[in-house]
Amino acid sequence: MTSENKGYSLAVSNRRNKETQEKVWLKPMALYVPDVAAQAVVELVAGLKDTESSDKQFVLTVTNNNNGVSVDKDFVSLQEMQDPTAAADAVKDLINIVRGYDNDEETNVCGW
Repeated sequence: MTSENKGYSLAVSNRRNKETQEKVWLKPMALYVPDVAAQAVVELVAGLKDTESSDKQFVLTVTNNNNGVSVDKDFVSLQEMQDPTAAADAVKDLINIVRGYDNDEETNVCGW
């Protein structure tokens, strides 16, 4: 039996207006490269229509599309989320948390 790799989703959401920008990564290990992760976050934020910043209105989410495990991180401001170091660290941390849940799964086929 073969399993289809559905990848990981990286999403940025504005909690105030429920707007979300999302991209699926079939090879999520690329997001461990800080420049790739930071650029991915910047691109997602650029796709949001309303970026008026209020405290903790913006959230970064990583989801394993193979099993539905999802974790998110709230940011104090949009500027904090767009900081290259903060964005790269947050993406890496969220992926590691999701992968921790995956260790018990037999169907982890996301490129690792």
